Amino acid sequence: MIKLESISKSFGNKIVLDGITTTFEKGKIYGLLGRNGAGKTTLLRILSNLILNYNGTASLNGIEIRENQEMVEKIILVHNKMIPSTFESESINSIYKWAAMILPNWDEDYKNKLVQEFGINLKTKYSKLSEGNKNLVSLILGLASNAEIVFFDEPSTGLDANNRYKFYEILMEDMEEKERYCIISTHIIDEVEKIFERVLILDNSHLILEEEISDLQEKALVIAGDGNILADILKDKNIIGEQSIGGMKIFSIYDDLTDDEKMTLKLNNAEIKSIHLQDLFVLLTDKEAQNEIYK
Repeated sequence: MIKLESISKSFGNKIVLDGITTTFEKGKIYGLLGRNGAGKTTLLRILSNLILNYNGTASLNGIEIRENQEMVEKIILVHNKMIPSTFESESINSIYKWAAMILPNWDEDYKNKLVQEFGINLKTKYSKLSEGNKNLVSLILGLASNAEIVFFDEPSTGLDANNRYKFYEILMEDMEEKERYCIISTHIIDEVEKIFERVLILDNSHLILEEEISDLQEKALVIAGDGNILADILKDKNIIGEQSIGGMKIFSIYDDLTDDEKMTLKLNNAEIKSIHLQDLFVLLTDKEAQNEIYK
């Protein structure tokens, strides 16, 4: 188990992470969500031992990660800028030869399979690639690393729809076979909602939500109906958004509803729907954009 205890990090006077405490289990795909600048990348860099100056503790199975080389060898952080600039004029094949030398669990056969799957020409110079194909080179490296712990920071950057879909399909198959730790950091949510098993949302340096997807779908609800009736039924609930349209009121809640409460709402002709993760994210992190959800 990966365990974070009171992780805090500032850059100058700017607090980026403030008291983050959570755990990650092996074999699950976690979604780490937040707007740009919310602290997602900083948290992943702390977990990857790339940032050492922070408060709190990050550990794997009870052993602290910070400055622990044995732990570092189990971890890879995949992002679109991970290939060193020294390889800019080298071939893709040279990059993977370098990766094979420095990554202890490198899987050459799996790399070859992925290269074929994505149609990558190993002889091509890295500098000649589009942004999307440069990112593909990194994603293939991350998967073929066979690292026990893999973090993907904005993995869809530059990818077309077909390659995004293909990558997430391959990742799910990979997780079923190898049972890694896996965290995906992103602010583009619609396309990955279906593969997440647990979601964490960062906002203003704090962890504001942490939930299993199955539970989230039960608790994140939009309820429309007569405003006075709904206000009375939902008065003790965690209301995260509301909108008036004509004589109707729409409430968004993040809370449990009892069977009796659901029945009462239905008897009063209220409409109840689950909130998609993307809309929940907006409701929790961007008050100015909330009105778009109700259109």
